[in-house]
Amino acid sequence: MFAKTRGTTTAALLALAAAVLLAGVAVSDADARGLTWQQLQDSGWTCVPAPVGPPGVACFTPGQGRPFPGNPDPAPSYNVLFFSPASGELLYGVHFIRADLYQGQLCRREPYFYAPLIGYYECIRD
Repeated sequence: MFAKTRGTTTAALLALAAAVLLAGVAVSDADARGLTWQQLQDSGWTCVPAPVGPPGVACFTPGQGRPFPGNPDPAPSYNVLFFSPASGELLYGVHFIRADLYQGQLCRREPYFYAPLIGYYECIRD
C-alpha cells in the first residue's frame, strides 16, 4: 500500500491518520504532525481544492469519493482533512453525516451544522 521509498515514519503516519478517520475521531495536531495533502493524494486519497470557505485543499478517504449535490448514491458519512494550499500542513478535519441518518449527535457539545447544498450535517474538528 505504501511505497518503500517513503519510509516507515511516513507509512505509520498515513496508517494512523486513516485509522483515526475511519473511526470518526478527530486527528490531533500531534497525530498528524508532518502529514501533507500531497502524501495522502499519493496514497490514494481524493484531494481537491476546497469547494467553500477559505482557500485550502480537501482530502477525502480513499475509495469513498466526496459529497456533492444530487449524488445518486450518497455515502452514510464522509471524513475529510483540510490542508493549507501554501504550506501543505493540516489545518483541521470535518466529519459529515447524511441528513437522513443524523440523530442529533453533538460536535464539541453543539449540534452539527446542516449543509443543505449537499444534504449532510457537518462537524469541524480542530
